[in-house]
Amino acid sequence: MMKGDLHTLKKVCLYGSRVMLVGTVVLFAVAVAMLGLGIGSLFSDVCSDLCRDITNDAQNVGAAMAELFVIFILATVTVLCTYRIMVSIHSEHSPFNESNTDIVKRLSLAYLPASVVLALLEFLAHGIIAPVLFVFFGCILLSVILYIFALIIRYGAVLQNESDHTL
Repeated sequence: MMKGDLHTLKKVCLYGSRVMLVGTVVLFAVAVAMLGLGIGSLFSDVCSDLCRDITNDAQNVGAAMAELFVIFILATVTVLCTYRIMVSIHSEHSPFNESNTDIVKRLSLAYLPASVVLALLEFLAHGIIAPVLFVFFGCILLSVILYIFALIIRYGAVLQNESDHTL
């Protein structure tokens, strides 16, 4: 059974932060590989064939590769933010602080322009409206959820401050 105490949370975040750090490195490496393949496809038939294999049914392979690159960059940023929050939870007095609020708020704001960029690239790559709408509204919804989570952390910080200064 899982305990609900701060000690358990800090311990889980210590181990989880290590996984998130590895995940950040792996996702960034994949993003760089996508970028390299996309650029390489302009000069090499081997890279071009690999891009076609990766994007499978894309009408526009360049847009599909750019979309994959943006997806992996956004995933990298998301996992990096999770890593930073886990490190903060492990090392700080409380998980409820302005630093964690700012991390989540900035991440939520990153999903807003990403929604437009990914929707545009999805449309250019495949030209089908349903996946475009799914990607667009999915990113918008994630942005809203993350922003609400940031407000919850901020409220927790206010309560933590009150608790810390009450006899």
